Amino acid sequence: MTTRQFRWSALVSSPPTQPRSPPEPDPLDDPQPTAPRAEPDQRAADTPGGVPPGADVPPGADVPPGADIPPGADIPPSGRSGRKSREPDPPGLREQIGATRDSAKRLVDAHLELARAEFEEIGDAIKRAAALGGVAIAALIVAGLLATVGTPLFLGEWIFGSIGWGLLDGLLLLVAVAVTAGLAAVGTESTRIGRSFLVAVLVGVVVAIVLGLNLTNRGWSGVGDALVPAVAVDSRPLVAALVSLPIVGGVVIGLLNLLRSLGGDAAGSDRPSVGARLAMGLPAAAYVGWLVGFGYAYSTGAVMPDWRILAAAAAGVVVSEVAFVIVGRWRPGFDLLTGLTIGVVLGLVLAFLTAIAFGRRVGAAMGVTIGLIAWPALMAADFAARGIDVDALKDRFVPNQTIEITKETIEWARARMPLSRKS
Repeated sequence: MTTRQFRWSALVSSPPTQPRSPPEPDPLDDPQPTAPRAEPDQRAADTPGGVPPGADVPPGADVPPGADIPPGADIPPSGRSGRKSREPDPPGLREQIGATRDSAKRLVDAHLELARAEFEEIGDAIKRAAALGGVAIAALIVAGLLATVGTPLFLGEWIFGSIGWGLLDGLLLLVAVAVTAGLAAVGTESTRIGRSFLVAVLVGVVVAIVLGLNLTNRGWSGVGDALVPAVAVDSRPLVAALVSLPIVGGVVIGLLNLLRSLGGDAAGSDRPSVGARLAMGLPAAAYVGWLVGFGYAYSTGAVMPDWRILAAAAAGVVVSEVAFVIVGRWRPGFDLLTGLTIGVVLGLVLAFLTAIAFGRRVGAAMGVTIGLIAWPALMAADFAARGIDVDALKDRFVPNQTIEITKETIEWARARMPLSRKS
């Protein structure tokens, strides 16, 4: 038996030998990096002796005792790595400065990103708050408009029995407030505004009482019984008022306007045009035509439709219009015609207001309406009569005291520091 055969038989018959562990490193030695253990080859495990012939043994691998090591295999000393790891060189000053700069830049960028994110959140919160605030303000504005518009309508329906009265009175109230504010802005005394308000309140209360209790309707009923007894009872107050009030109003206001024209500088001035005379005399001519037609129907007992009544009314309109045009050729005659027309129109309005039986609710509504009309009208009439103090209004917007003190200061400075010294 040869030596090689003896060795293989000894390895096969003897139990496998445990691999020897490498000796522990000396604590004084430099720490060495531990090399990763190579996975044992399955073929080597299956081969007796652990290492097949011709196999390369990796550096640092443990070789079992008695194993057949091929010639030329690189086996390092036991417990030592085949290669000693090299420690990295410490970074230089430039590298450290660059690394510090990069770290600082990354830190600043991180803070900027954080601030940007927070500002975006804050901006979103501000936008959300602004939007919600806008919705709240819009809701309050709509609520104010609803209260401003709805309150007069509700009061008109509740007190006067109609929304129309609330709408009309609310509109007139706003007009009166606007006129009051405008007059106060130009310097009108509060006493004048208050006096106009008190007079308007008094007028409104009187009208509401008179119309609410139907006092004028009862009065015109008595006048109608004496003046036009042949007219139906339900129409008698209105007919009596229409026959009386326009005539009285036209005559009174016409004469007053004529006297004012004769006593002023208008006498002998330029002659009014034909168109102006026709337009000014048309309302009075129409009333005259109605009065002639009614007189014909009342005296003859004719009823509408009857061409004779229409013919009488048309004749009255034409004749009166021609007469008014002739009278209005001169300035005093035109002023008389103007007063006559104004009196007729006011008489017609008063006839309808005083002859109809309105009742309590409508009478109260009429009183409030008349009062709201009288308030701005009285203020405007007072303003037109007394005018406005322009100097006082100018003083309110010019700093006169500052100007005077500045002038005094300049004069004082000139007196003590003259521009040129006396020789």
